[in-house]
Amino acid sequence: MSRKVYVKPPPTAKTMFVAQIVIGTLFIVFGIGLFIAIYNELGEALPFVALFFLIWTAVCSVIIAQAVKTLRLINKGKIEIAEFDNSAGWEEGSFAAKLRDLEALKKDGLISDEEYQKKRAEIMQGKW
Repeated sequence: MSRKVYVKPPPTAKTMFVAQIVIGTLFIVFGIGLFIAIYNELGEALPFVALFFLIWTAVCSVIIAQAVKTLRLINKGKIEIAEFDNSAGWEEGSFAAKLRDLEALKKDGLISDEEYQKKRAEIMQGKW
């Protein structure tokens, strides 16, 4: 069983990825213009020019696709930064995980100090 970790994106992230989409699109247009100019100058497209254009377009397309994917995650309000595989002996409800989760609840103000101390004592009495 795997566990995913998410982070809230910074405020400037959306602008950055929109700019990445715009620049990627402009690069594709620039590549098309360059290909046409070389083709008109030489009278025919050399194989390496066509190959370069294909690679150029593919790279720009991947950059645009990744930016769109990340923008969708930003609009959802979270970005996945890691995925942990629990098959290495760590259980979802392990001792350390319970203490970390409890500490996070207290830090976020979701439980009171009294509730924190009571639940921590219960966890500490459990089997390590």
